[in-house]
Amino acid sequence: MTYLNCSQSDCCHNKGGCCCLGNIKMHHTSAHNAKCASYAASEGYGNCATDNVPGSAETEIRCDDNACIHNKKRACCADLVGVSQGRTGPCCAAREE
Repeated sequence: MTYLNCSQSDCCHNKGGCCCLGNIKMHHTSAHNAKCASYAASEGYGNCATDNVPGSAETEIRCDDNACIHNKKRACCADLVGVSQGRTGPCCAAREE
């Protein structure tokens, strides 16, 4: 399992920097970028399917970014992954080529 630190505070799955989904997906979007494909904007309504699920720092991350050194058979093997706001949305801060 990977430890996730998410600073995407407007995602309805974010609970204090942790994700309440048991696993997330990262999607390779450009030459040097991977975005959280599990991101869902809260947009001011609190009726998200994960509202009553506690957040967990440990999560599984599925990833299609074959250029990243942490990608092993479409799964992230990094010890710690940060998700932060990028120009194109919530981006993987642990991505390394």
